[in-house]
Amino acid sequence: MKVQRLESLKQLLFSLVEVGSPSGFEEPMMRRLVEELRPLCDEVYDTPRGNVVGVQRGTDPEAPSVALAAHTDQVGFVVFNVDDRGFIRFRRIGGAVTRTIQGHQVRLLTREGPVIGVVGVKPGHVTKPEEAYKVPPVEEMYIDIGADSKEEAHRRGVEIGTPIVWNTGPVELGNSYVATAAADDRAGLAAMITIARSLSDKPIPATVYYVGTVEEEIGLRGAEVAVHGLDLDAAVAIDTCSAGYQPDVDMRDIYYEVGKGPAIHIGELGSRTRLGSQVLRRWLVGVAEANGIPYQTGLMHGGTDASAMQQTEAGVAVISIGVPRRYSHSPVEVMSLDDLHNLTEILTRAVEGLTSGFSAHRI
Repeated sequence: MKVQRLESLKQLLFSLVEVGSPSGFEEPMMRRLVEELRPLCDEVYDTPRGNVVGVQRGTDPEAPSVALAAHTDQVGFVVFNVDDRGFIRFRRIGGAVTRTIQGHQVRLLTREGPVIGVVGVKPGHVTKPEEAYKVPPVEEMYIDIGADSKEEAHRRGVEIGTPIVWNTGPVELGNSYVATAAADDRAGLAAMITIARSLSDKPIPATVYYVGTVEEEIGLRGAEVAVHGLDLDAAVAIDTCSAGYQPDVDMRDIYYEVGKGPAIHIGELGSRTRLGSQVLRRWLVGVAEANGIPYQTGLMHGGTDASAMQQTEAGVAVISIGVPRRYSHSPVEVMSLDDLHNLTEILTRAVEGLTSGFSAHRI
């Protein structure tokens, strides 16, 4: 049974990473999420801001309500200009690591359809030794789509403001590891959809909101308003998180490890330290331990939608849980399908066990 669940989860994840939707251009993933949630929920809608919400109503009006949130955007790029020869200048959307950009394939998401290009590299034969081992800034990089002129690039749909993503498909590695662009946060979306599928035919007491947020990668923008107006007792942000245990990362700096279980975060270390609800952390840890599901718990680097959601209205009890992944914000983010599966197991069991006796209050 687990093998079947892992295969289903893998196929879902692999289909989601093929949907290009960098921050500010999430419409393709918004439509896909609506399509996935509609047969599973009592109500599905999108907001003018771009967030998608699906509602599974519980059987007990006294039971708590919980939101599960994952972001629909990914790091990417945008066309900044096109020169007379048809070469394309671009800028980052989100935090793509500069040294992972050159020499890679990209996909320009034009209104006429995708256009494939490559990020050019100066020929090695005329590269000076002092240049050979330096990474140029994004402002000096360019994309080649095989166009001979600006006019041809325009005829093919490329214009200023066209969004761009890496053209890197998912590959399977050993030990149920996969490498792909946009694991952040297609893994979270795959988990959220899987949980919705699991709970759709169960008469659970709690009401569950499934929230797909926008613009997480450029400042948690969608999450700032995503749960306004929802009658919530708790919220869980489902995301990925940086992992260590690789040759160039000291484990004093990054605690989590790929393959050792999902990460149930104490808090987030970003521009400001944010602590999640320790009541909710103990809830998820207790479920994991009661069911023998491996997990990790610690402090993560960066921020998730949890940091924004906890400041909503009078404040919401929020926790973040993540799939550890190596090589953050690159075209080869590595994660474990086992970790993703175990995350869905923890949250599914946790949500279906919510009853009227549960309280997210701290005292």
